[in-house]
Amino acid sequence: MAIFKHRKQLVFFSLLLLVFLSVPLCIYLGYYKASIFEITRVIFRPDNSQLSIVVWDLRIKRILAAIIIGAILGGSGTAVQASMRNPLASPFTLGLSYAASVGVAVGLLALNEGSILRYQINIQNPFIIAFFAFIFSLIQVLIILLLAYKAGLSSISLVLSSIAISFAYQALLYLIQYFFLNEIYVSTVVFWTFGDLERISWEELKLIAIVSLLIVIPYFVYRSIDYDVIIGGDDIAKSSGINPRRLRFETIFIAALGASLATSFVGVVGFVCLLAPHISRFLVGGGHRYLMPTSMAMGSLILLWSDTLGRIIISPVTIPVGIMTSLLGVPLLIFLLIKGEKHGYRD
Repeated sequence: MAIFKHRKQLVFFSLLLLVFLSVPLCIYLGYYKASIFEITRVIFRPDNSQLSIVVWDLRIKRILAAIIIGAILGGSGTAVQASMRNPLASPFTLGLSYAASVGVAVGLLALNEGSILRYQINIQNPFIIAFFAFIFSLIQVLIILLLAYKAGLSSISLVLSSIAISFAYQALLYLIQYFFLNEIYVSTVVFWTFGDLERISWEELKLIAIVSLLIVIPYFVYRSIDYDVIIGGDDIAKSSGINPRRLRFETIFIAALGASLATSFVGVVGFVCLLAPHISRFLVGGGHRYLMPTSMAMGSLILLWSDTLGRIIISPVTIPVGIMTSLLGVPLLIFLLIKGEKHGYRD
């Protein structure tokens, strides 16, 4: 038993080490070439030079965003899968991300929270956008809970119905684009759905870092043992003093908070919240004491390298990170579901 415990700890700390070692490498990689000495100089002594702007505003900022948002998505996916007892449940498949994208469109366009420049929209108050994204995600949370408790849907049916509702959100988004938006607004909303870490500002990064470090990540880590219990069923959870309905509501609520912030600032990023938990479960097993932090570290690593590869594959053109996570995530997720079924949840 002690050997397995030490192995899980080794896997987790190895992933953390990989994340930290990846940071300087991802800072160095990119279209704008400079020596390691020059990059190190502007890191510790930033100035107004073009290299300093590239390093700080185009690389370090998006690297930090990838680490934080990846941890949020990885932890949210693990928590939602455990609370719903469904290996396909996540903020993405439950429709939270698409609900947040509709909230972004409403806040940005219908409420005139942006001004049109020549080729883009200048967001006047990004925190209002985040608020509307969270409100629409919360509406989806209430729909999920109503389907689960009032309609009595099973976990599989709940995911399928949530995917269907996601198509309804996309249809609503298309209607808004078709009837109310000009070409610049349409291109902005479409590009938003791709998911791109470059658009996040330092103020937005500060907000999402505070919320994740003070609310999202601590809550998921604190509830790790409860997730182990609820996987055994609601009756076992109740006998252990855990209110399963309250745990599900809190979990989906916190996941909605993290997903809405991520969507409002960087757009829709899919498959990280599905891929990170499955890879981590394959490495450390199903115990959430180690699975939860491992999934967060794995989410950071996946998003960090997906964004970096998107920057360098066909440089100087950048592939949005949402496209990269889908291209990398779909085949790997299918492989893990086929080969690693014994590490997931069975109906």
